[in-house]
Amino acid sequence: MTVASLCNDILVLAVFLLVGFFVRELCKPLQKLFLPSSLIGGLILLLLGQQILGIVEVPESFGSIPSVMIDIVMAATVFGVTINRKKLGSYLDYSCMTMTSYGMQLGLGVLLGWLLQKIWPGLPDGWGVMGVFSFHGGHGTAAAAGAAFEKLGIEGNMAVGMVLSTLGLIVAMLVGMIMVNFGIRRGWGTYVKEPKKQPDYFYGGVLPEEKRVASGHTVTTGISINHLALQVAWLLTALFIGRKLFGFLGAYIPFFNELPSVLHGIFGGAILWQFLKATKLERYVDLKTIKLASGFCLEITVFTAMATLDIEFVSTYIVPVLIYTVILAVLTVPIIFYLAYRFCREEWFEKACMAFGAATGNTSTGLALVRAVDPDSLSSAGDTHGVYSAIMSWKDVFVGLTPIWLTSGIGLTCGVGFAMMFGFAAFGFIFFARKNKRTAA
Repeated sequence: MTVASLCNDILVLAVFLLVGFFVRELCKPLQKLFLPSSLIGGLILLLLGQQILGIVEVPESFGSIPSVMIDIVMAATVFGVTINRKKLGSYLDYSCMTMTSYGMQLGLGVLLGWLLQKIWPGLPDGWGVMGVFSFHGGHGTAAAAGAAFEKLGIEGNMAVGMVLSTLGLIVAMLVGMIMVNFGIRRGWGTYVKEPKKQPDYFYGGVLPEEKRVASGHTVTTGISINHLALQVAWLLTALFIGRKLFGFLGAYIPFFNELPSVLHGIFGGAILWQFLKATKLERYVDLKTIKLASGFCLEITVFTAMATLDIEFVSTYIVPVLIYTVILAVLTVPIIFYLAYRFCREEWFEKACMAFGAATGNTSTGLALVRAVDPDSLSSAGDTHGVYSAIMSWKDVFVGLTPIWLTSGIGLTCGVGFAMMFGFAAFGFIFFARKNKRTAA
């Protein structure tokens, strides 16, 4: 690849990312489903590309971009993660409920994928694990898992992950709004008697000036270094540390050479962040800008993954993927809402909406459901999910580990998933449900 060809590829990416943005702006249903502009733009380029209409050539380099960008995204996930011991105790009930659904999707998803593979043998090995990463993590985590499989020589899971993540967003909003309306009519809501309609800017369009917020803050003078360059340098340094660490370990223990590169970012980011905190250098880090840079890389990841989606593969195996999605979604609904009712001391319905949206789509869809039942942001559902994300961030290692486990069978992954499911459920019933048992509303 030459510099000129790289620039041309970037131009194609930019143009169709803008196309996706304006299509989303003009098409309200796409906004209500929370489909991101990067996904829409990638699908448009896929449609116009050589696989379908042949009007535009999709650059060959796009196929390898997701596996590179996602390593940077994963490094950002551990920046700024702190565990407040005070909040830890008060939010464990929510964590038990959410992790029970995570364990179910992990264990049952792998088992279901294995069974469906008996009927459709062409499905990629280990594809059943993509459900939990697509639903609980969204397109970014799904891309990371797909890249991990590709490093092991297993193709197809990236396409599965993109399709499942998109279906998850649709399930989150359609089923989620059904549950919102049902729950409000039953009197489960704490703050409203009917779902609140959100302003148009909530879903898309230009934000009013009074709603605009700073996306970051400078930490040093521009004479020294550009602020964005400094923050991006932190992220890339984290990835550098992770790669050097795994390279060093791999020289003595070959097993580490087989681990997917997404772990490089996670461990490198964790090491660098702890070092910065210990040396008081975290003052040179702006977490808002770090997340902004990570979000930029994620947009590119989703766009290029969708633009290079294997149409033939998806069309061939859409039926088992739909069956898989329906089964996991149907089981996620009662687990989330029943356990939230039994475990959560206060605002159980608001927390259930948050957890369901995040367990089938992403954090944004969870927040959207909460806004429908809590328009004035009076509940602690959003903050609770944030604390949960911090204390349960260790589960991100499964993105890199489970593809390796699945190369030797489904037993270990299924066992871990079901152990998490029953373990967190049992912990919740022992320490929360007995104390908070209530009569039905």
